[in-house]
Amino acid sequence: LPIDASLNRFIRTKAHLTGTKFMCLEGGCGVCIVNVVDTHPVTKQRITFSVNSCLFSVFSCHGMDILTVEGIGSKATGYHPVQERLAQFNGTQCGYCSPGMVMSMYSLLEANNGSVTMEDVEKALAGNICRCTGYRPILDAFKSFAVDAPPEDRLARRAMGITCASDIEDLPRASCVGCERECSAKGCSDETIELQFMHQDRRWFRVRTVDEIFDILREEDVSPGTYMLVAGNTGHGVYRRAADLRVFIDVRHVEELRNYWIGSSVIVGANVTLSELIEILREAAKADRRFTYCGELARHVEEVAHPAVRHVGTIAGNLTLKHRHPEFPSDLFVLLEAIGVEMTIASPSGAMEKLLPGQFLSYNMHRRVLLNITLPPLDSDRCVFRSYKVAARAQNASAHVNAAFLLRLCARKINVEQACLCFGGIGPKFSRATRTEQYLAGKNPFNNVMLQETLAVLNAELAGGQTEPAADASYRRQVAVGLLYRFVLHIAPRDRRVANPIVRSGGSKIQRPISSGAQSFDTYPSNWPLTQALPKLEAFHQTAGEAIYVNDLPSRPDELHAAFVLANVVHRKITAIDPSPALAMPGVVAFYSAKDIPGKNNFASLVGGFNTAFPFRDVPEEILCSGNVLYHGQPVGIVVAESFECATEAATMVKMTYGESNDEPILPTVDDVLAHGTSSHRILTLEPDVVGRSYNRAGSTVNTVKVTGKCHFRSQAHFTLEPQTCLCIPSEDGTGMDVYSATQSSHMVQNAIAKSLNWRQCNVRVIVRPVGGSFGAKLSRGAWVASACALGAYLTRRPVRMVLPFETTMKAIGKRNGGQCQYEVDVRPTDGRIVRLSNTYYEDEGVSQYEAMAMLFREAFRNCYSDDSWRLRMRGALTDSPSTTWLRSPGTAESIATIETIMEHVAFVTGLDPLTVRLANMEPGSSMATLLPAFYEQVDFKERKAAVDRFNETNRWKKRGIAIVPMGHPIRYFGGMNAWVSIYHVDGSVAVTIGAPEIGQGINTKVAQVVAHTFGIPLALITVKPHTTVGSPNAFIEGGSISTDVVAYSARRACETLLERIRPVREDNRTAPWEAIVQMCYQRRIDLTASYNTKQTDLRGYTVWALCAVELEVDVLTGQVQLQRVDILEDTGESMNPLLDIGQIEGAFVMAVGFHLLEELRYDRSTGALSNYRTWNYKPPSARDIPVDMRVRLLQKSSNPAGVLRSKTTGEPAFNLGVTVQFALRYALASARRDAGLPIEWLKIATSCTPEKVLALTGTTIDQFVLH
Repeated sequence: LPIDASLNRFIRTKAHLTGTKFMCLEGGCGVCIVNVVDTHPVTKQRITFSVNSCLFSVFSCHGMDILTVEGIGSKATGYHPVQERLAQFNGTQCGYCSPGMVMSMYSLLEANNGSVTMEDVEKALAGNICRCTGYRPILDAFKSFAVDAPPEDRLARRAMGITCASDIEDLPRASCVGCERECSAKGCSDETIELQFMHQDRRWFRVRTVDEIFDILREEDVSPGTYMLVAGNTGHGVYRRAADLRVFIDVRHVEELRNYWIGSSVIVGANVTLSELIEILREAAKADRRFTYCGELARHVEEVAHPAVRHVGTIAGNLTLKHRHPEFPSDLFVLLEAIGVEMTIASPSGAMEKLLPGQFLSYNMHRRVLLNITLPPLDSDRCVFRSYKVAARAQNASAHVNAAFLLRLCARKINVEQACLCFGGIGPKFSRATRTEQYLAGKNPFNNVMLQETLAVLNAELAGGQTEPAADASYRRQVAVGLLYRFVLHIAPRDRRVANPIVRSGGSKIQRPISSGAQSFDTYPSNWPLTQALPKLEAFHQTAGEAIYVNDLPSRPDELHAAFVLANVVHRKITAIDPSPALAMPGVVAFYSAKDIPGKNNFASLVGGFNTAFPFRDVPEEILCSGNVLYHGQPVGIVVAESFECATEAATMVKMTYGESNDEPILPTVDDVLAHGTSSHRILTLEPDVVGRSYNRAGSTVNTVKVTGKCHFRSQAHFTLEPQTCLCIPSEDGTGMDVYSATQSSHMVQNAIAKSLNWRQCNVRVIVRPVGGSFGAKLSRGAWVASACALGAYLTRRPVRMVLPFETTMKAIGKRNGGQCQYEVDVRPTDGRIVRLSNTYYEDEGVSQYEAMAMLFREAFRNCYSDDSWRLRMRGALTDSPSTTWLRSPGTAESIATIETIMEHVAFVTGLDPLTVRLANMEPGSSMATLLPAFYEQVDFKERKAAVDRFNETNRWKKRGIAIVPMGHPIRYFGGMNAWVSIYHVDGSVAVTIGAPEIGQGINTKVAQVVAHTFGIPLALITVKPHTTVGSPNAFIEGGSISTDVVAYSARRACETLLERIRPVREDNRTAPWEAIVQMCYQRRIDLTASYNTKQTDLRGYTVWALCAVELEVDVLTGQVQLQRVDILEDTGESMNPLLDIGQIEGAFVMAVGFHLLEELRYDRSTGALSNYRTWNYKPPSARDIPVDMRVRLLQKSSNPAGVLRSKTTGEPAFNLGVTVQFALRYALASARRDAGLPIEWLKIATSCTPEKVLALTGTTIDQFVLH
């Protein structure tokens, strides 16, 4: 292994333990987390903690016990309670995040001897992303281990058959790999590995003293940038290591650097981890009043990164990042600078230097070592310290702005004697507001005039230190000033004459209590296992890491890896490609471009010019760019190499030459196109206008009010935890191929590969393992990746595996269709009835309209309203970004959000209650006309709205909002999928194959329930096999929430065919058990296999009714939003499996929260390049971004005669309810703007309404920062 190889690489490729996954390779997703047991160099005791194996170096693991998910429990040895609990609580869907979740929780329990609180659990998952579940069932599962878990929860769990381990300490330790004995708390102490390693010309050293560090630096004669002191290697997750590093010195076990002392000052070794630092600071705060401020430091350090990073990331490592990259918004640096720590630095001569943090940034650290930091004692009676962090989401996000303030007050505690005001995120050269500090000295900050003058000085001082990281510079400056105002409010005397109580709420951030959830549903025991709330069939395999995804399949000895080579320009033609630098790298086998494709350079499913993957469009898309580069990041070739790492690196070495630009403006979004006056040629008519029979074409109508506006929808990344993945294995004769693809459409993969290689479809067999999340990402794009992978396998005649790195996926693969709606409405002002509505929808297609979703927008636009007087026009906009792709609720989310925005806008203009407006426009006879008023009462909306208004009246800097949205989501069926049912005569067991893969939605479980119910046999007799194009050829795409219905119907019809064949035997043997009946059928040579392929006429469409109420709170000083309570009611008919359906609803809604509040794509308008293509700067919701109180109820006593076994689907509809967040936000912002003295007007709120956009909408200005 290379010297810089990660632990993850060793685990997966050498130990062959594939339960540990990888995705982002920068510690941002959590799928790679494992448990480590190590000996502390100071205490000599064994300590246990979690790490990101994708970052932690394998050579750092000498002497450690590494425990993966397989090591704590399995089907063969028995599952660990953590694995069991997560499965039983339905905490898995696609399952790709589950092993990492399990290991985070396992490590938490082990480190605390089983004694953890519910808050500990929520914080422990800060580094684990789940895109499927919405976190609620995961948190519920893990909180059941907490010492403060409510007793009633434990009783309910026992009623569900879920056991509660009373003492986690008694759980057996797992055995170490290669050890006969069981690991105890003391762990393994075998020392068999050399303390020095070498690979090629790179060396790894492990040292135990500071002198050894200097000895190595002298002996190796290192130059700046060629060596690295290694502890946790977590900095690689922020800034990539330099490629020319040749000396690595492991300093984790240098005792001097890991020690600490608490006396007249607090001295902490520089290599103390951030987790250890938190505990040291808490100890110091309790030990001496002079270090009370250390408690505040500990609270803030706990917000740095996440546990798996803090467990191995060190003080020195964090400060070194800041030293090398001044723009890095280090929380730790800001804290230490504010309290005036001394940093002790050693040089090879033995000399010691003491520096302040500000001096450290410009100090030459070559061949020097940071030994320790010294925290000074502070007079707790006169010194006040507070720190703040404002980030993109609640957990594991770098600061937009961070700040730490220390004031030394005079004896009367009024005037400031000395101030230290430190900030991060403002600019690379700005960390301390020295002019403001000087101005504040000797003054009273609790005086309105003086406060305003101080803030004005700070505002002017901050203006000189602007750069452009993620958040806008003006936002960061305003937040920084607002944080100082917050600090003053926090420390101001509790006297109404000093500070009005109405502004006091600005003195603290929004407090988040422990989240909780409630679920309510019907089930019908007479139909069990149908309608029974059961975990997924695969749940235990997923939580134990036993589920095998494509990239978990064993490597073959001759296997190669492929990686895309990406273009880095737009609107220019490739004139030459030089792969020689890549081909010169050891391990690189070949480079292929468009000219090497033997068939059609097109992965779209076109046959005779028509798209066989309806409803996609009849337009081609190139596998590899053949000339003109359409967007920044477009693949132009593939590199094939001996390893994933080699291929990925080599892909960056290929050189391309481009011709001159065609001078076409670079317009990466639909808003850019519409704003650009000369881009009409980019606008396409997607479908004929839809015109209601009563639509007034003349335009104006009498006795009406005109309402006009726009809706803006930004794009959103799929952020699947499993990367785009494919493995292609050529047949021995070279005329065929087995393709293991992570895809939603095996048919599209098969067709694309066959066309590109000039083969018949039958020569390509596609096998689909469980897919680790998709949401639309692996529809046509899965076929694209598979085509490129197949090309490499075809040309090399060797197996080729292709796993797209997260950064490549973000740059090259399309995302949700953005859009803009422009509407004009005539409405009766007396009752809110719409008499004329015209809406034009402009959809962002990217460079191709292949996956245009206009049809889906059209289907859902009416929602639950009468549309006789409406006109809808649908247009597409070609932009300079990757061809957009479907993402959960494509089209329907935008259309329902648009019509509901119109309803809200009408209510605003007319002054009517939004409920009145909605009911006035309701379709006659609609179920929603009854459901909406009832839901209004059930969630106590009127009373809660009054409480919200009272809160807003008495709080200037915190505002709450509340809103309700109804939904009627249309379900329509297109295409067919088969099911093949086989009964085995020896034991009566049943195997089923279906025309759709398991991607996390529970399709296999529901099909098994249907088969068991239809046959009247135990569910344990049913197994659902992986999907293939041999067993299920010509299958329709899996998407639109219809696949489960379709295959369940096919399975039921196949079962009915078998039951009809079995019927004569059963009638002759009425008391015989199932196994005997099957055996008799076999003896009579009755065919025990049957299949059915659903026809479009078999199933009728229907409407999924749902309602949502959202209550939220806004921090008016920072723009941060917290969802306080969410109520969802959804009509699922007679749910096949309520547990799975609730999971789908919760997951869809939380993904929508990301769409509306957190997730934003940023482009460089000069190049068209996506700027935030990493987990470091693209932030989906975390476990503490979900609603504090989330209540989901399935409509009771509901039956759907049009559905399969009276059920309704649930995969996508709840995503559409996310727009309720936007309306509740508007309600809160209206109060903030009133307090700001702004006129009452309709607020335009787009999706991706991040904190900086929220703050801009509040109308807050610095001159409003007053005390009374």
